[in-house]
Amino acid sequence: MSGLFLNFYTIEIPLSTVGFDYLDYAKYTSKESFTALREEYPYLSFYRFNDKILMWTTSTQSTYPKSDGNVSICLNNNAKVLSKILENAIIDYVKRKGYSVFKNKFSNTWEIISNLDLLNGLISGLKTNRIVHYSPYFFSKEDKLVLGFSLSASLKNTFVWDKSEFIKNGVDLTGLRCEDERVFANRQSLKRFLESRGAIFTYDKIISEENSNKKSFMIIDKFYNWLNKNREQLMLPSGLKIDMISKRYLPFEDNLIKPELIGKPQRYFYSNRKNSQGLRYYDEMVKAYQPYSLELYQNKQINIGVICPLEYQGETEGFTKKIGSKLKEIFHLRFLNFTFKTINGKDIDSYKDILYDAELLKCDLIYIIVSESHEKLSPKISPYHVCKAKLIGNGIPTQDVQIETIRQNLSTFTMTNLALNSYAKLGGTAWTIEKEDKLKDELVVGIGSTISEDGQFALGIAQVFHNDGRYMTGNCSPLSTFNNYAKNLEDHLYKTLLPLLKDMNKSGTFRLIFHLFKSASAAYEITAINNLKSRLSDYNFEYALVHLAYGHNFRLYNDDGKKDNNQGTYIQLSNYSALLHFVKPSDLPLKIDLDKRSTFTSLFYLSKQIFWFSHLSHRSYMPSKRTVTIMYPSLMAKMTEELKKVDGWDYDRLKAVNEKLWFI
Repeated sequence: MSGLFLNFYTIEIPLSTVGFDYLDYAKYTSKESFTALREEYPYLSFYRFNDKILMWTTSTQSTYPKSDGNVSICLNNNAKVLSKILENAIIDYVKRKGYSVFKNKFSNTWEIISNLDLLNGLISGLKTNRIVHYSPYFFSKEDKLVLGFSLSASLKNTFVWDKSEFIKNGVDLTGLRCEDERVFANRQSLKRFLESRGAIFTYDKIISEENSNKKSFMIIDKFYNWLNKNREQLMLPSGLKIDMISKRYLPFEDNLIKPELIGKPQRYFYSNRKNSQGLRYYDEMVKAYQPYSLELYQNKQINIGVICPLEYQGETEGFTKKIGSKLKEIFHLRFLNFTFKTINGKDIDSYKDILYDAELLKCDLIYIIVSESHEKLSPKISPYHVCKAKLIGNGIPTQDVQIETIRQNLSTFTMTNLALNSYAKLGGTAWTIEKEDKLKDELVVGIGSTISEDGQFALGIAQVFHNDGRYMTGNCSPLSTFNNYAKNLEDHLYKTLLPLLKDMNKSGTFRLIFHLFKSASAAYEITAINNLKSRLSDYNFEYALVHLAYGHNFRLYNDDGKKDNNQGTYIQLSNYSALLHFVKPSDLPLKIDLDKRSTFTSLFYLSKQIFWFSHLSHRSYMPSKRTVTIMYPSLMAKMTEELKKVDGWDYDRLKAVNEKLWFI
């Protein structure tokens, strides 16, 4: 039995001062000129170092362009240069061994692709290859340089068939992503292909095994052993040699890297009741201890509408009975009334005809029964989006339910989550979590994003949580582009903080914590903060800028992947970077990067807060792997971008549902 393994392999190499030939960077400032340089000398490594481009060879071929000089660099003080030398040496060796290698343009990760088809020809028209992801990494901790790389494994599906073969074999291409004769093996295409070939069971059986944590660990362990065994064949400049590539289980020596466990927050229900009976499931707790906002809804008449095509009436009546029972059973809604409206067709005009029905306009929530095919329609002609847009304007949130889901004999799990979503959209709070008393007022601001139709980032900014227990799900800023993001953020914070500051003394201080979907920037977040300081010159505040992301190459394996990881596992990599594990069966932790310009730098505290916030999601009873501070603004941004395409709708209509989770 093995302990906890972080897929970070350290490299031991004697550090020295090394001489490099260089070119003046001023000659190659354009992308085209630098690309031409690399293409002319493919066997050389080039790396920009201040105003110089360092050159060294990674092969036996050593033809150089005319050098502009030589510079000596102490690698002990220039970890970026050393890391680049090692990275190029490893990737060059892998290429020499005949592997296909690609650089992921969105991350500092190399994809090393095996030629072996894991499906072994069992599914004609499709192949699945193994990928090993290599990513260099270094950090300083307690004045010690730690240098190495991470390895992870994944699978890549590729259609062997071109478009003509899809058509020949009766696979419908409508709506699938294609380019020339190529069909992309994305989720939608793969699902349709496997269904049409009757190959779902065969594929799932193979992929389930190949995707297991145990198998992933075996793959990267095999790759590490191969690399370490052949480390002397890695070509390094100036006589550098790797002494060892080390694989070590946690904790590292002197607790340089060690795992810690962050406990789950206590959930509180009506009248601050806790789980005193030791109930196992969260929905059972809400049912037994009653929802946190019980008094707001227990004696209130709740009207729920249902818009349903006549074709779906029978199944939907059964669904209505079930969801009504769940809402009464779990959330204690005693006075619940359903208004059931049928429409003649499934087209957009049939849905529009019923939207302004007098009885429906008196409802607190409306279920829109749609079909799976509606999901592929543009928001402008989508029954769900058009209904949502029009009803939001009247202060009524909606919940879409696909008839295919209803017909699959709705499971208890699905019905329970639907009931929770409905309660949140009604404005209810099923539970809160414990909060820590602090010396300073604290506000957490989540900033998430979506991609607009024209491929641009659309950002959502949401005030989410205050340390006095208020859970602020509404009060979101208008969508921003990067052009107006800094100003919108500044104005949003100023407007949000004013009520808080009125309760403070003139000497009072407070804290702002930003949860960001991207790295902080001087042009955006720092500018907004500095301008805010000028506008609030009578007050002092400290801030933390925290980037939360899953787009990294770190993985965690418990007992070599044979066991699940513990939820809440925390690993601090450096003073400004940590990993936090959310989902037990997964090997992928959240990476937390604290911007060095932050004036509040308590990384463990910030990580604990992030973990606790994941227990606030009201999309599901189970903790989310994305903290609500990022998830809610992203969902809000995505939904708002879609609603903008509906004729006659504008952002101001959201004010009618400001205090409800209309976007979940």
